[in-house]
Amino acid sequence: MSDPELHMVQLSLDGKGLIALGKMLHLPLDRTDTGYLVHCALGELFGEEAPQPFSIEDGPGDRPGDKPQGGRRVRVLGYTAVGEETLQSRAQLDASPKVYSICDWERLAAKPMPQVFPEGMALQYELRSCPVVRKASSGKGKNQNGDTRSWEEGDELDAFLAEAWNRPDEDLSREQVYRDWLHRQFEIRGGAEPQSIGMERFSIERMTRRVSKGGDGKRKAHTIKRPDVTLTGALKVTGSEAFSGLLRSGLGRHKSFGYGMLKVRRA
Repeated sequence: MSDPELHMVQLSLDGKGLIALGKMLHLPLDRTDTGYLVHCALGELFGEEAPQPFSIEDGPGDRPGDKPQGGRRVRVLGYTAVGEETLQSRAQLDASPKVYSICDWERLAAKPMPQVFPEGMALQYELRSCPVVRKASSGKGKNQNGDTRSWEEGDELDAFLAEAWNRPDEDLSREQVYRDWLHRQFEIRGGAEPQSIGMERFSIERMTRRVSKGGDGKRKAHTIKRPDVTLTGALKVTGSEAFSGLLRSGLGRHKSFGYGMLKVRRA
């Protein structure tokens, strides 16, 4: 059975509507970022067909970790297996009227992505990523100031800090660590080889996530800090089917919240 088609979809979401949705979901709006609210809105609108991975396109306050602003529109690009008519039909059936009004349906647009990416094809790419690693075991290390830092098994750490704490005597480049991180992502997933990697932007962002705490099984909002890094460059397709799968799944963690969408165009 062949894989479903892949579409790139563009949506325009109302900033006030996103804030209202956050209130409906009882989220702490003073520490809830735009990426999390977009994640919630897409789920409420489209269910399992919600675009993922997705990218929040830049304007003032439009990075995933930014606070939402009322009166503004948030432009979102994402990959999904269905086209615009199916998406709108799904929202018409399942979403509440208030949630349905968050999306400007006249601005909804979609295009089918190529079904075949020939082996050896050269592409330029842009990736907004959250380069983190999970620690396989507990441990401790020192930063370049000599301060001791510890972690537990399963902790998620900034890929740069994870390296810096293990190698305090080396003058590490944050950009090089993130380049190495992206190389590993491509090696793990297959489908493409990066020919060049450059870091366009870097920041540390506060993100809201719901995690289970305590024995009651309830998920509570929790604020974390994570790197927000835009990487760009050129790549070569090494396998058509694997590369299509790479676009569908995205790269790295936090793909449900505005990270990991590999945007490509012909080199």
